[in-house]
Amino acid sequence: MVNGPEITDTSLKRGGGRSAEKEAFARRVYKLMLDKNLTQSDLARKAGLERNRISSYVRGVALPTGLYLKKLADALGVNPTDLLLDDRLAPEKPAYSMTVSADGKKMHLVAEVWLPTAVGAQIISLLTEHATTDGD
Repeated sequence: MVNGPEITDTSLKRGGGRSAEKEAFARRVYKLMLDKNLTQSDLARKAGLERNRISSYVRGVALPTGLYLKKLADALGVNPTDLLLDDRLAPEKPAYSMTVSADGKKMHLVAEVWLPTAVGAQIISLLTEHATTDGD
């Protein structure tokens, strides 16, 4: 496997730090770039993203979410799930599950989906307003 470029202390301070997930993602993106003979600038143009954003991914200091992940994967000719270590976007994993109470008046909802921040905030607000901790 090809390693990405060395990351300095300065880049860690600017990028908010690295994690194993970010490093693995960086190695995948960097290897795919090399396999396709792409520079960071080439990949940025192909994906319709800023070059500094691509640089932060390749240096392992940031992970893309949502649309950026899709654009990057498309530009590299892979599925978004091929770039991630975890199964957040795996098609076989349901985005949510629910259990309805016996009387049908309440439900237990578990959701694991990526949403725009504003939509997530609205959902949290509604949950906070209406949620109960008991199953009654």
